Amino acid sequence: MKKNFIAQLLGVLLLAVTGLMISSCKGCKGDTPKNDGQEAYHDYDGVVEDFTAGTAQIQALHRQTMYNLAGGVKYEWRNSRVILNDVITMENIDELHVTDVNDVFCYWNERGSWVQYVNSNVKNGVQIPWPINDIWIEDSDLSNLQIQLSAEDALQRLKEWNGIIPPATFLTLRCPVGPKDCNAQWVIGNVNDVIFIDAVTGEINDSNPAFR
Repeated sequence: MKKNFIAQLLGVLLLAVTGLMISSCKGCKGDTPKNDGQEAYHDYDGVVEDFTAGTAQIQALHRQTMYNLAGGVKYEWRNSRVILNDVITMENIDELHVTDVNDVFCYWNERGSWVQYVNSNVKNGVQIPWPINDIWIEDSDLSNLQIQLSAEDALQRLKEWNGIIPPATFLTLRCPVGPKDCNAQWVIGNVNDVIFIDAVTGEINDSNPAFR
């Protein structure tokens, strides 16, 4: 009887020790530790900024967000797409409003070059997807360029123009790469037709100023 009791007691102790060993090993092998800053990358967060304050404010918030994400590492602002609620026409310019602002940034660290998107939606808030191990080569860095015209200003500038507006539901702030230096440009159009609105002077042309 005593032997059976001792055997049972040893069995209970063995199970308890085994359980402790298993629980202490969780997260040792095969588990990926949480990366620093992982919580910064998310789908739309539901925190909607004041879009009525203008796209320039949203862009400024995105740049501050990128500075925080990069941990103070130098970044370049390469592109900003402003998406509207309808196709741009001469007749409906005053009724258009912004639904999304999507900014593209590049930065470098010890693991390589990265492209980071930061997007704000008028209904859903901010989205920060994981960065892509790549480099954005289509446009020059906008970070230190003079920008006098906001997206809203560029649309109003179209009302004074006598040309044809290419069908598009968005306009893009970029500085094209080419043989000639140029100001930042608001670009409107599609694969067939494009117009460029100088973000400093307001001049409108149907040809790329970096190649003009």
